[in-house]
Formats: sequence, C-alpha cells, structure tokens
Amino acid sequence: MKVISIFNLILGYLAFVLFNLNRPLNSSAIILNCNGDIPKKTACIIKASSFNFKIRKIDICQKNPFPNYLNKADFIKSQCINLLNKTVSGKNYLDGNKKYYISKDLNISQGEYKYISIILENKFLVSGKYKANNYFWTTSKEGPKNIIQSKNDISIPTKYLTKLTNWRGKKDTNNKYCENNGGTPSRCDIQYNGYKMSAIGLDSDFIATSGEKTKFMFFVSELNPLVFLNKNSEGYFNINLEKNLEVFGNGSFVQSISIAPFKLNTKFISEIQ
Repeated sequence: MKVISIFNLILGYLAFVLFNLNRPLNSSAIILNCNGDIPKKTACIIKASSFNFKIRKIDICQKNPFPNYLNKADFIKSQCINLLNKTVSGKNYLDGNKKYYISKDLNISQGEYKYISIILENKFLVSGKYKANNYFWTTSKEGPKNIIQSKNDISIPTKYLTKLTNWRGKKDTNNKYCENNGGTPSRCDIQYNGYKMSAIGLDSDFIATSGEKTKFMFFVSELNPLVFLNKNSEGYFNINLEKNLEVFGNGSFVQSISIAPFKLNTKFISEIQ
C-alpha cells in the first residue's frame, strides 16, 4: 500500500482583515504560532476550542477550476475528480478519518492532479481562548472583536457566528492580504505562509458574488506534492483540517480572536497491489 502525503494550505476565512484593513500586513504574510505573549499590531495562531461549519463539495483537479477570468468554477475543463457532492458537517468529514475513494468507475483522466477545491456554506461557528499576561482572553457571542478578559480560566469559551460578505470591506479599501490588486468584493488571491490560494464568495447558483447574496465560499489551493492518477488508479484520500484561530493585539490587550486560514493535511493512499 503506497501513501502519498500532501501538505497544502487553503484560505480559511480571514474575517479578521475585514474589520481592520490598516494592519501592517502584506499579501505574502507569515503568521506564527502564539508563544504566550500578546502580539503587538500583528497576529499569531492558536488552536480553536470549537469550529463548526458545513461542507458542500470537494474536488481534486488537474487545472485550476476557478481562474480569475471566470465567474463560476469549471470542473469539466479542469479535469476534476469529485470526492464529495452533498452537504455534510465539517466535523466528521475533515478530521482525517473519512476515506474519499476514487475508482475506475470515475473515468479518471490520466495526469497530474495539482489542485484541491472545497465549497463551504458561508456560516462559521467558532470559539477560542488564549492565556497571556496572567489573563485569559476568550471569545464572546458578539463576534471576533468583543473579547472577554478574565483572571480565571473559562473552560468553555462562548461561540460566535461569522460570515464573509466583501473582501474589500464596507469602505472599498485594498485588502493587504489579496495579491489581485487588493482583491475584488468577491475574490481574494493570496500567498499565506508560503502557499498560494484563492477564496471566492458564491451565490446560491455557485456564481461569484459578494454582500448578503454570499451563500457559499469556494477555496482552491495547490497540492504539494502533486498526485499522478490514471484510469487504473484505485485508492482514497484522507483530509485533515487543522482548525486554527488568529489572535490580534496591541502588545497589552487582545483585541480580536478570529478565524485563521484553513490548513489541510491530505494523503492519497493507493490500494493497487
């Protein structure tokens, strides 16, 4: 049995950049793990206490299914293999235990598969906490900027619901994370921690959109390493999502705890004897 490990990063949500576009960040930002200090005018990464969302679709493709000149993903011309095409909870389907099988019945096009894409419902219910400066800083139901400060540990931090509506914010300002000229209202192309990815808002018909019509989020990233498949390939993919949050502060106080970019660890296990 052959195992091919794939490490790739998919843009999670970056809601934190939408409420403050003046942070000293750039499109190829490197965000480090938190180390017990309060970050100063930057962000650091912690593990989420809870992270709930729903998946609509997962594909692997030979070509990018959603280049910037399209307003809807093209899975046929991009020679994609569909791994999931129904609404399910992300809890049990991106935990590394679910097996996404491929088989000869799929009429697999021979070649290198370079991309993974995921469509999620545009609703994310998260919570988290961080200990720094002898205080516990936790999320509240009011959103990522309304942080609770406590001397005592809060074992179960409160969840909040967040959605994406516009990559450029209410004031139509360049998003410093987006390499495509500051982003468009619906799309952000980014290099984050050394990996390229795109995030596009979709309406109920899966067409690129922004604002309150944004029902889904489309994420696409490059696989590394690539996976070579042909019509005789058999096996399955495992996908594990590291559910992280980003802590932002001024050096003395935590100002926000928000969703961090999705980090996916993917393996292809060949079952050809």
